[in-house]
Amino acid sequence: MRSFGERAEFLRHCACRAGPTLCWYKLCLALLIFPIVGLAQLNHIEMAARLLSQGQIDQAETEARQALGNPPTRALALAMLGTIRLQEGKYKESTSFLTQALAINPHLVGARTSLGNAYLLQGKPDLARRSFQQAVKLDPGNFNARFELAKVDASLHNYRRSLEVAGPIVAQLSESDDGILLLATDYGSLGEKEALRGLVRNWQQLPAASDETSLEFGNVLAMFGMILEAKQVFEAEEVKIAEHPSPTLALQLGKSYLSLGVMDRAEQNFQCALDLNPACTVCDQGLAEIAERQGNTEKALAYLVTAKQLDPEDPEILFEFGRVCLQRNLLEDALPALEKAVALKPDRDPYVFVLASANVARGNLSKAASLFARLLQKHPHDAVVKYSIGAVNYLQGKYPEAESLLKQSLQAQPDQVAASYYLGLTYDALGEDDRAVAVFRDLLRSHAEHAPSCVKLGSILLRQHHYDEAQEELERAVLLDPGSVQAHYQLGLLFRRLGRTAESDSQFAESRKLEAERSSQTDLKLRLLLPE
Repeated sequence: MRSFGERAEFLRHCACRAGPTLCWYKLCLALLIFPIVGLAQLNHIEMAARLLSQGQIDQAETEARQALGNPPTRALALAMLGTIRLQEGKYKESTSFLTQALAINPHLVGARTSLGNAYLLQGKPDLARRSFQQAVKLDPGNFNARFELAKVDASLHNYRRSLEVAGPIVAQLSESDDGILLLATDYGSLGEKEALRGLVRNWQQLPAASDETSLEFGNVLAMFGMILEAKQVFEAEEVKIAEHPSPTLALQLGKSYLSLGVMDRAEQNFQCALDLNPACTVCDQGLAEIAERQGNTEKALAYLVTAKQLDPEDPEILFEFGRVCLQRNLLEDALPALEKAVALKPDRDPYVFVLASANVARGNLSKAASLFARLLQKHPHDAVVKYSIGAVNYLQGKYPEAESLLKQSLQAQPDQVAASYYLGLTYDALGEDDRAVAVFRDLLRSHAEHAPSCVKLGSILLRQHHYDEAQEELERAVLLDPGSVQAHYQLGLLFRRLGRTAESDSQFAESRKLEAERSSQTDLKLRLLLPE
């Protein structure tokens, strides 16, 4: 489920859109119980609330300050100023005013709710929860306080407690988009699929849910495996795009469909957003991701080239461009982009890892080892980082160090193909054939499709004169990977030893042909192919 940070925007959206103003009309009415309040002073508070609801913030503050000097209305005036500061985004000042108001009159339910929102928007969910709890205790039937408390419980992953708090107002929540979103998050997180499915019917009966909340609801459904229902929500939004084209809505729909794995719809919406806004680098990135998932890295690269031209300083674009270049063996293009991405975001571990990998591919083993060592300092128990340094040590001929790190990596995460493979290579380089054979046999028992292990095992068995077993492994390697230069070459050696000259010559010829093709691919330069 999402972290507090990922839920913050939803909570911020709800608080800013529906919280303070609605709370204050209820607050003003609730506080008419004051026994000694001058009508003129109270009118200042009511006028401030009315002006605030109309967006006239300066005038609202003027009215609130008119009531500040009168002791009977001082608490209300402070609370109103706190709400004004909350709406202005000045959360610390808001907290100060609201705290002063509650010190004078602890029974101001609306002020406690606004204080909870102020804490929430400062990233203090525990203090926010305490304020909402106190508001609900003072007025158990207060919808706003109960709703806010349920939302903050959900943001803290206390979904059962959130539902319990929301219990008395479930019927009301089921009639609003924000309320359904909260219930959907709770039901989905608790595995209550039927209750979640029931909310789809409530959603369809809403008079006019916003585009933002519709997409959020669809994403929540998708998150909890209700793919068909999520698609129905997204399809309804597509109708809106056809009627009223919106680059923002199209972009968000593209992202949502991509998360579902519905590539054609995702591509259609990203392209729509890009047509409406040609400078949309996020659209280019989305289209690049789709192309890459479809196995067309050349097309993906073309979109990333465009994005990089539009925003050459964006580290995420540079990283994705460099990563795809690395996949296509375009090392001269990959390295500068990845180096710049790391320079811009030195703490992004994936950037550092891929840059190190590019340096391995380029043969800059010392640089790669330094980058991997930097990651190991941050993650001393990470199995993949230990494997990576072990593999670099192997390539540098540091076999004892390679053996130690690769064994540590496999102890932490036993079912690793690459770490086992490089451990086998290390034993082969050390001349410990039996240990190498044992590693490769064990690896192939659990990963029979790993062609490089078949090649190495076959070549060692050939060296040991176990010709029948060697032939079996090498022929399996060719079947698994017809483009393997080494598999054809080793099979050629085997047939030569067996006196099968014609077959040997055929395998050697295929090996030479594949080697020539590989060399031409290595010399490939970046081609700028415009996507169709």
